[in-house]
Amino acid sequence: MNRVRNSSAITMVLLLAAALACASLAQAAEEPRRGSGRGFSRGSLLSLLRLEQVQKEMKLSEEQTAKVQEVVEKLGTEMREQYTALREIEDRQERIEKATALSDEFDGKVREQLRDVVEREQIMRLYQIRMQVRPVVDSLANRYVAGRLELTDQQKDKLAQTAKDSQARQSELYARMRDATGEQRSEAYGKLRQFRSDADEKALGVLTAEQKAAFKEMKGEKIELELRRGRRPTT
Repeated sequence: MNRVRNSSAITMVLLLAAALACASLAQAAEEPRRGSGRGFSRGSLLSLLRLEQVQKEMKLSEEQTAKVQEVVEKLGTEMREQYTALREIEDRQERIEKATALSDEFDGKVREQLRDVVEREQIMRLYQIRMQVRPVVDSLANRYVAGRLELTDQQKDKLAQTAKDSQARQSELYARMRDATGEQRSEAYGKLRQFRSDADEKALGVLTAEQKAAFKEMKGEKIELELRRGRRPTT
């Protein structure tokens, strides 16, 4: 178990990038239509890169920031167009599958276009931040995380049940929100945040003290994100 606590945990962040890419967008495809129309969730690489706070946390230079902003605007417009179409798909499973494929596609595009723009340490920090904003149960379901934490079959079964129960509660809430008023939607979003918080707490409760410490280390230094758009490049 000592290997869980060593520096290889940092390398793990890179392995998580592709495997965790689909989680938040697939979940977002289940949510009701919103007025912002951005078409991607806060946990996606594009959404995180839009935040000035994330750009500063990555220690981007002015030149890097300008190039990153160009990538975000270009791919963001393309992704919104494709993501909007997903909301017209009636079949839930088909919608999730297409959202997953779309997430994989655009996370791949982001990584490719950032390859010659940011340093390895900077992209690693971006991945760490993304782990922090994703549901705990989704991260722990990843095979690399499960392997590094040495989760037992019993732990995996408990986590799978937690994920199933959480998704059922959220799906039921989404269904009730379709014809809800603004006030009812606001109340429902509060419940949704509580559902996710409960699921995170329950998932963490499955881990041993040592596993919790190792999982925390994988996510790097804690950051509280503020929902503000990233700064545009200076001219």
